[in-house]
Amino acid sequence: MNSLSKTGRYDWILSIILATSLLVCIVKPVNAESTAQNYKKKIIILCYHHITHGPPTDPITIPEGLFADQIEYLRTHGYNFISAQDLLDAQKGRKTLPQKPVLLTFDDAYVSYYNFVVPFLTRLGIPSVVGVVGRWIDHPPPKLVAPVMSWRQLRELARNPLVEIASHTFGLHRGLRYTPQGNVGPAATVFEYYPREHRYETDAEFKRRLGADMLFQKRLFEEKLGKPPRILVWPYGHYNKIGVEVARRYGMPITLTTEEGLNSVEDLKAARRFFIEYDTMENFIKFVTMKNPQPMIRAVQVDLDLIYDSSSAQMNRNLSMLIDRLVAMKVNTVFLQAFADPDGDGVVDSTYFPNRVLPVRANIFPWACHQLSIRKIKVYAWMPTLKIRLPDRKLQKEISVRDCRNGKSRSKLSPFHPKTRGLLKRLYEDLARHSQIAGVLFQDDAVLDDDEDCNPYALDSFYHSGSPAGPMDSDENASFGPGNVPSPNEPSWITFKTGQLAELLGDLEVSVRRYRPEARFARNIFAEAVLNPESEKWFSQSFGRYMHDYNYAVVMAYPQMEGHSNDACTWLEDLLTAARSKDHGLSKTIFKVQTFDWRQNRWVVNNNLIREIRVLEEGGARHIAYYPDDVFANRPRFRSIKMEMSVRDFPFVPKGVIE
Repeated sequence: MNSLSKTGRYDWILSIILATSLLVCIVKPVNAESTAQNYKKKIIILCYHHITHGPPTDPITIPEGLFADQIEYLRTHGYNFISAQDLLDAQKGRKTLPQKPVLLTFDDAYVSYYNFVVPFLTRLGIPSVVGVVGRWIDHPPPKLVAPVMSWRQLRELARNPLVEIASHTFGLHRGLRYTPQGNVGPAATVFEYYPREHRYETDAEFKRRLGADMLFQKRLFEEKLGKPPRILVWPYGHYNKIGVEVARRYGMPITLTTEEGLNSVEDLKAARRFFIEYDTMENFIKFVTMKNPQPMIRAVQVDLDLIYDSSSAQMNRNLSMLIDRLVAMKVNTVFLQAFADPDGDGVVDSTYFPNRVLPVRANIFPWACHQLSIRKIKVYAWMPTLKIRLPDRKLQKEISVRDCRNGKSRSKLSPFHPKTRGLLKRLYEDLARHSQIAGVLFQDDAVLDDDEDCNPYALDSFYHSGSPAGPMDSDENASFGPGNVPSPNEPSWITFKTGQLAELLGDLEVSVRRYRPEARFARNIFAEAVLNPESEKWFSQSFGRYMHDYNYAVVMAYPQMEGHSNDACTWLEDLLTAARSKDHGLSKTIFKVQTFDWRQNRWVVNNNLIREIRVLEEGGARHIAYYPDDVFANRPRFRSIKMEMSVRDFPFVPKGVIE
C-alpha cells in the first residue's frame, strides 16, 4: 500500500467497497418516497475534519480505511446521501427527501478533502459540503492538524456539482475576551468585554461585528470562487439566535452546529451534526443509530456564596480549590448558584452576573462558569424565579404575591403580573448573554401555596380564563375581597396556578435560548409532589407536567428534611416507584440527596449518605445529584463520595436503558 499513488489508494478502497456491495445480500432497495410525517427529525448530518493516509495523530483525524468503512456501512444499510441543494430545496418545500437522508460535511478545508475525499466520493456519486475559514487560506494558523487547501484547489472544487463550499466564517474562528477576569470564548457567540471602557459589547455592536465578517466572506467567495456561500458552518459549533438571523440576512438560510442529534427540515437554520472522531466501527454504528446508553448525570449543587470573598485573590484561590475538587471527583454537571443570598433568608436581592434588574454583588458567575466548562463540566445556572427583592420597594409591593386570607403582600413576586414577567425576562436574558451555560436549574421558589396568589392581576386572569369557579365579569370586581377569592380546594384554581407558573418559566426559557439556543432546563420539585399528586394545591407543582415541560425534574430527595431519617431507604424506594410510574420517569428525573441535615444542624453521616445513593442507583436511578458541598470542610468526604459521583469510575448503567 505504501507504493500506491493517491489515485491508487482511493481506487483500491473503492474496488473493495463495490465488491462488498455485490456480496451483501441483506440490503433492501431504498424507497425514495417519504412523507413529512415519517421523516420529521430524521436528517443525519455528519461532521468530519481531516481524513489521513497515515496513522491518526489527533482525535479529529480519521484514517482513510476507516472512513471508507463508515461510508460503506451507510450505503449498505438503507441510508441515502443528499446534497446541500437537496436541503435548500426541501427547506423551500420544493423537494421531498428520501428515507434516512445523510449529509456529509468537512470542516476547515484540509487538503485531504481535495486529495482523497472528493475523488473518492465523486466515484461513488456522493455529495458533500466543505467549510472554509477565509482567513486561513492565505494565513493558516501554525498548529492546524494538517495543511488547508489553496484558492486554486477550491476554485477547481467549486466546479464540481457534488461539492458545496460553505462559509466557516472569515475571521470568527478565534476567541474573544468576554469577562472582566479575561476569560476567552468563541467570537461568534460571546459579547466582547472592553476593559478600558469597563463595559460589554451591545447587541447592536455584536450584530455589526458578525455582519461585517459575513459580508467580507461573501465578497471574498464571489471574487475567488465566482459565487457566494449558501451555508454557514459555525466556528467550534457554537451559535446563538442573533447570529442565525444575521446569517440568513447574508444569504445563508442553513447553518451547521456541532450539537448532536437528528434534524427536520424546519431545524436547518441551526442544524445538528454528529461530530465524528477517531473510534471503532462498532462505536460509529452505535453513534449514528443513537443506540448509546443515555449519558448519566452526576451533579453537585454549588453555593457561590461560599466561594465569594471580598479579596479577589482569595476568591480566585477558593474557586481553584472548588474546581480541583469537582474535576478530581469526575462529576459531569454542576448546578452553580448565579444569585447571591449571603444571609440565607431565601430571598434574592443581588446576583453574581451583570444584569439590568438587580445589584451585582460580584461579577464572578461567568468566570466560574467558564472555568468549569473548559474542563468539560456542564454548568446549569441555579436561578430564582419569584423570591426576589427589588431595589424599588414601591414596585416590589405592587407586583408581589398577595395572601388570599388577608390581601397582604408576601416576599415574592406574582407570576401573574406583567411587570414580573418583564423583569424576569431581562434578568434571564442577561444571564444567558454573559455566561456560557449549558442550562438552567429553576429554584424551588417557583411555587404558590394554597393561600397564594390574590394579587389583583391573578384574580383578574383567573376569572377571565373561562373558569367555572366564579361569576366575575368586570375588571373592578377582581380586586381582593371575601366575595371573589377562589377556594384553595377549587380544582380549576389549583390547575390554573400550576399552569401560570409553567407558562412563566416557558417565557424565561425563550429568553435564555435567544443567546443559548441549545440550553436545557431543569426544575426543582418537592418530594411530596412526586409521592402525592394531591399536594399540587400546596405547591402548584405537578410531577407529571414536569415530565412534559422540562428536560429534567430535580427531585429534592431529602429524607432527613422530610422527617424520614429512620426509614430513609424505604422512603427513597417509594420515590423511585413514583418516578418509574411516569413515561420517561427515570430518564428525566435527577434525584438530589441532601448531605447536610438542616433540622439537626449537622452533616449527614457519611455511611448513611452512601447507603442512600446506592439505594437510588440499585433501583435504576439514571441521574443523581447532591447538595450542599463544602470544599473547605471536605464535606461530603471526598474519598467515599467520589466512588458514587464519578461518571468514569463508577459507570452504573441499568440494563436496557438507551437514549
